[in-house]
Parts: sequence; structure tokens; C-alpha cells
Amino acid sequence: MREIIPGNLIMLQSYRGEHIHPLREAVLASIPELPRYETWAHAAYSLNEAEDYVTWWRQAQERGQAYYFAVEAPETGLLLGSCGLGDLIMDHRRASLGFWIRQDYTSRGYATDAAQALITWGFQERGLNRIELEIAVGNKASRRVAEKLGAVFEGVLRQRLLLPEGPTDTAIYALLSEEWRPPQLPD
Repeated sequence: MREIIPGNLIMLQSYRGEHIHPLREAVLASIPELPRYETWAHAAYSLNEAEDYVTWWRQAQERGQAYYFAVEAPETGLLLGSCGLGDLIMDHRRASLGFWIRQDYTSRGYATDAAQALITWGFQERGLNRIELEIAVGNKASRRVAEKLGAVFEGVLRQRLLLPEGPTDTAIYALLSEEWRPPQLPD
């Protein structure tokens, strides 16, 4: 199992104990935006919760159930967020892509680059055929990332998520391995 997946702007690093403090810092730097779309994130996010997050994803990776990575800036090692493949159904070679980038580093191409690196890895090294993105309809930034990746919008699922603002519709996007062409990032 790969521990590091390089991107153009970022590096994906398998979660380790060293990520606990930086993860908490990234979550707290992302209040109030992140809790709108991630039910586990909140203003009092603790080190114990960060440890549980890191441990859970590490164990899921070891069991082959999910592959979530810390998104890091290669030059500084700063933890920028998280990106991963979950809801794996290997009988159907399908997974769901999730990501978040700390609020003070958004709109710089990090989410798109992290997702692109992980999608390529998922198709090439894990043999996936389909990668889905399920995004709250009001999450315009994440929907832009899906569109930049070339994901096809397939429809809306009504009240699919229960978020702090209440029942939320989600937009479903998908990428297929036979169609995947990593987008070129602007210079």
C-alpha cells in the first residue's frame, strides 16, 4: 500500500500519528465553513477527536475499506486538508471521492490537484472503474472542483444528507476509468 501519492501542487500522505495536531489546527482554521458540510467538524474539535479521525482512516486503509490521505504542501509539510476514497465496493470496482481543504488555503487549486492525484491512483493502482462525488447542492466550491475534474453531473438526490442546516439535497457526479483524462492545471 502506498504511503505517499504525489500531485503537482500537493502530496497525499497516509495518515500517521504526526498528523493529529496539524489536523486539529486545520479543522479549527476552517470554522465556520467546514462544519456546514462535514458533521464531525465543530468549533470545539479536540485532539482526541483528531486522533480518532487519524486512527479510523488508518485502520480503514489497513482493512482495504477506504483510502484517506492527509493533503500536505510538499515544500512546508503543512497539512492542507484531507482527500480520500471511501464507500468502496470492490465487487463493482466503485468508490466515492471526498475532500476538504482548510479554509485559509482554498481557491488555490489544492483540492483539484489532490482529487486528480487520488483519482488517477484509484483508477490505475486500485483498478476502480467508477468514482463518484456526492456533494451538497449548496457547496459551490466542491461542485466547481468536480466540474474542473471533468466529472459528469448525473442528478440530484433529495434530502440525501442530514447536515447542521437540515436535510440537504446532494448533486451526484461520476468519473469512469475509460474516460479519465487528468485535467491540465493552469501554469
